[in-house]
Amino acid sequence: MNISYQKFISEPPKNIVEEITALHREIFGGPGHWLEKLNSQEHVLVYVALVNGQVAGYKIGYGLDGQTFYSWLGGVRPDFRKLGIASELMRRQHADLKIMGFEAVRTKTMNKWRGMLLLNIQTGFDVVATEIDQRGQLKIVLEKSLDT
Repeated sequence: MNISYQKFISEPPKNIVEEITALHREIFGGPGHWLEKLNSQEHVLVYVALVNGQVAGYKIGYGLDGQTFYSWLGGVRPDFRKLGIASELMRRQHADLKIMGFEAVRTKTMNKWRGMLLLNIQTGFDVVATEIDQRGQLKIVLEKSLDT
């Protein structure tokens, strides 16, 4: 299996957007309205993993300020999990963030997404807070220093 990776610093091509949206809905449910919010942000980075030209995984984020980047959305198709795709997307994102001068990366997850929670902790993220979102769901806020 050949996995290739692409990075976009603004809105990806329409076919990639559609595939990310469909995958996001498959994994997380909901409407998948991410593009409008993304287009209102600065320092946008979108990474995709492609298998046979189809999106198998994605990682999307943006700068919160000049020092902290928010790794906002990400996921891997269930049939492509356990192949290191999420880890590679994260590695690429963090390497680029260091080059761009960001000092930290922040993300949020929920306890039910244990795979992502464990990956974050195993790669140097610390739990820094918890919060209740607008739907009443508990979110775990994690942050990692990029100078390590």
